[in-house]
Amino acid sequence: MDYIHNLEQDLNCYSSAVYHEVNTRTLEEKLGVINVIRNRVKSGKWGRTVCDVVYSHKQFAVLDERHEPVNEKAYLKIKLLVLDTVVFKKYPNPVADSLYFHDDSIKEKNSWFGHNKKIKIGRMNFY
Repeated sequence: MDYIHNLEQDLNCYSSAVYHEVNTRTLEEKLGVINVIRNRVKSGKWGRTVCDVVYSHKQFAVLDERHEPVNEKAYLKIKLLVLDTVVFKKYPNPVADSLYFHDDSIKEKNSWFGHNKKIKIGRMNFY
């Protein structure tokens, strides 16, 4: 029973972060954000669980209070994508061991907080 409860919590935290960060972006950009979260959990630097990582101070847009109401259909699609990616391993990890990302509206120098860019997917830069 704990596994199902933890899985549901993880799915909700992943989905909230992905929805608020890249809801209107491409599949590959969404997969990138999902895998950054996974990589952060593995690293342990932001916490030991998906929800610890997502709700770390100023790390994901899910904590921004200026959001428009959630589109339930879009949110459900993201939740299914997270399930397919994390549980059923349907999609590969396009960002390798990246721990950071930002969209191209943020002007970068040569690195993002001292990290070299690994890949650009759509409008998202991953480090």
